[in-house]
Amino acid sequence: MIPSYSGMWSVLKEPFACDSELMVAADTTSIPVLSTRAQTDIDNELEAMEERMRALRTRRNNFSPISSIPPEILGTIFVQHAQQMQLLHVPDNPAVLSWLKVGHICRHWREVALGTPELWATPFLNSSRATEEMLMRSKMAPLNLRCGQRYRMDSVQKALMHIDRLQEVSLPFLNGGITYRWVMEFLNKLSSCSAPRLQSLSLEEEFAQTLRIAIPISFVAPNLRSLQLKYCNLSWASSVLTGLTVLNIKKLSPECLPTLEELISALRRMPGLRFLELEDALPTLPPQTMSLSRAPPAMNVRLPHLKRLRLVAKILDVANVLAHIELPDSAMLEVQIGCRPSLMNANQEWNLSLPIISHALESCFKAKSCRTPRSMRLFAAGRIHVQYSTVRNPSSWVGSMSETCLDPEWAVEHPVMLDFDFPNETSTAILSDLWRLVPIKTLEALYIEGFFSCWDGFWTDLLGRGAAPNLAYLNLRETPQALEDLIISLRSTHSSTRSIGWRAHKELVFSPALSHLVLASLEFDTSFSTFTRASDLLDVLIDRVNEGRGLDYLSITGCTCISAHDVRLLREVVADVQWDEYESFDDFDLAYDYDSLEEDDDDDDYDFYDAGDHYY
Repeated sequence: MIPSYSGMWSVLKEPFACDSELMVAADTTSIPVLSTRAQTDIDNELEAMEERMRALRTRRNNFSPISSIPPEILGTIFVQHAQQMQLLHVPDNPAVLSWLKVGHICRHWREVALGTPELWATPFLNSSRATEEMLMRSKMAPLNLRCGQRYRMDSVQKALMHIDRLQEVSLPFLNGGITYRWVMEFLNKLSSCSAPRLQSLSLEEEFAQTLRIAIPISFVAPNLRSLQLKYCNLSWASSVLTGLTVLNIKKLSPECLPTLEELISALRRMPGLRFLELEDALPTLPPQTMSLSRAPPAMNVRLPHLKRLRLVAKILDVANVLAHIELPDSAMLEVQIGCRPSLMNANQEWNLSLPIISHALESCFKAKSCRTPRSMRLFAAGRIHVQYSTVRNPSSWVGSMSETCLDPEWAVEHPVMLDFDFPNETSTAILSDLWRLVPIKTLEALYIEGFFSCWDGFWTDLLGRGAAPNLAYLNLRETPQALEDLIISLRSTHSSTRSIGWRAHKELVFSPALSHLVLASLEFDTSFSTFTRASDLLDVLIDRVNEGRGLDYLSITGCTCISAHDVRLLREVVADVQWDEYESFDDFDLAYDYDSLEEDDDDDDYDFYDAGDHYY
């Protein structure tokens, strides 16, 4: 039985009932802690055996197939792996350094990793110690300086000192702080000393500030190919605007906006330009401009290698620049046009710009199979957004369109995006004109979302009279007015053709190829005439079945006031009906269980660097 703690303590306090020799033996402090020679010999033998085993394991690993890869190729694989991690994670996420695990596999891999300077050429700026170590291990390899929202300013300063090694610089900065001064010192150095390896420069401020970064006129970076600026200023005569392939400028100060001649002159100094994005950085026209005309071809600028064009400004300013740029015949050209009205009459501005917008769209939709639009997406919520795609059902359009339609990053499958922030009455006219400019006959899928007013005959112009004979997929989300107008158009078409006769009825089939209909976040109601009833949809589908044009698929998601009985009737006329059994808001318990919520105080897991006053 083990005695209690108090009992053990009482025993230890009792004096030993033994002779003096036992008392001396009990005094362990008098025994020297020394290893005997025999123990030392055994320890040495064990250490030699462990070293021998390590050597044997290394020799054994050398016979594995992966060990036959030359160090140069293995190092290249490591670099590719590190680059993939840098693409998957933001620069201030510790996971961006997960590639370090390759150095923990074996001694050979660690030696290769330490002997590959390119592997350490993207310093982790959240830690001073990590920055110093990676700068040392990168030796003379070109440096990539990428900064996230969290960084140590002393780390940024140390990296900027290697101006002769910098290959890529991407910095968000806090205006007016010490980072601003360091960036200006770095840029000023480029006026006197060269950055021969610098290929990409990105400087972005999140919000407009009185004090802005200014790019110097003399910019000694002969190999610079990519320039991205936001809320920064520059002179359009600067040598930085020479030989670029990527130019992205957003939110220039009014005093730094170029004239048309300055912009055209700068673009001519960049004949290899591939990506051109200008947002609120275009020449401005006088407020009372009454006419726009295309310049003679000799006055235009040709950009034969252009792959992406994005212009966002007032519509007359956008049209004025478009009139002086010759779009190439490239099949992969992507165009985004964002337009806002000025203080003039919005209808007048649109009418002035329409010929030039029309000419640009004709260039986008040339008679080539790879440029033919197969899908169109229309989103309206205080503004209208029109997007065309050469893919029948783009994967990025699945789900809520409002979450992605304004994303500035496009895939190759989206060649044309148009945004018009105009009043509703002008938006209707814009849509009507766009319908006449775009080859609707090639459309196979149509996505519509948001609240907008269709003009009279919208669906007839789009789907009737053979306008879109190949349209097979229709997706309506949060568009009660569009759904109501569609049902009305379908029913009126049926009623008009029935009285004419069989031949006329066959010729006027409404959207003959329509086979898939998706309805999301819509409201069916029987109490108000302004809402579409489920019975109206059923009647139209029955008419299409009688014509031999029934649907193959019907999806109903998040729609209110539609019952299981309605869906049962719909399944009698449509083979495949997908319904989420959502009938009304009362069917879902939206109350939160606050007792089950726990506070998460562990917001940051950066335990390998020190935080201080110099840390952002």
